[in-house]
Amino acid sequence: MNLKIFILILLIVCSTSCKSQTEKIEDRTIDYYFEQIGELELSELLKQKILIDSLTIAEKFKDTTSNRLNNEGFQKYSEIKMNIYLKFFKDYLYQQKVEYGNDFYVLYFTMAGFDDMEWNIVKWKKENWKGEERLDRERLKTDNDIEKILWNYDEAGKNLENIRIFIKNDYLIMERGNLYHSLYDLKNEKVILNEESPWNASDGKDKAEMNKWIKENLHDKIEQYLNKERE
Repeated sequence: MNLKIFILILLIVCSTSCKSQTEKIEDRTIDYYFEQIGELELSELLKQKILIDSLTIAEKFKDTTSNRLNNEGFQKYSEIKMNIYLKFFKDYLYQQKVEYGNDFYVLYFTMAGFDDMEWNIVKWKKENWKGEERLDRERLKTDNDIEKILWNYDEAGKNLENIRIFIKNDYLIMERGNLYHSLYDLKNEKVILNEESPWNASDGKDKAEMNKWIKENLHDKIEQYLNKERE
């Protein structure tokens, strides 16, 4: 075989293989990332000698009554946690993607403070998708190759079970806690139903009250769209 032809074939195969590898990324759960957080916290607690090992608190930082961290130890742990959160959640973190036409719709999440969680659905052209686990916040604002479709967040009682996006009847749906939270019309490229802060919208006092509002004002209405025949 001619050497130039062989090299050309080799380059095409390598390029296709590399492209395939960059596009592949497994779905991520919230727990996947918080396991990493736990490892980082443990490493820093050991480094600062607040812990002797993973189960033993150093005497200086132990409350002798409860056998837990004393005030000084808890203050140091809070500082460690804050610093780790600020670094770890400076980007949006990948959870899942779905395919529609020439695009990928990708679900990312991040933390706002210690407790609030934010989810974003981002649209990528297939040729621009590189299987990116982390998405820089500034890039989302400035990169014309990607588009922010919608977002919402939880401030209190969190719906963290079965977080996913899926496509049905040419609609894109975000589901959290077994409740539909968002509906996007893929054909007409517009948001139909989404509430950025269900907690605020519901004037909720607890998770049960918030979820009642979500079911009545989002989930049930989205179901009606999904069960209705499209024109």
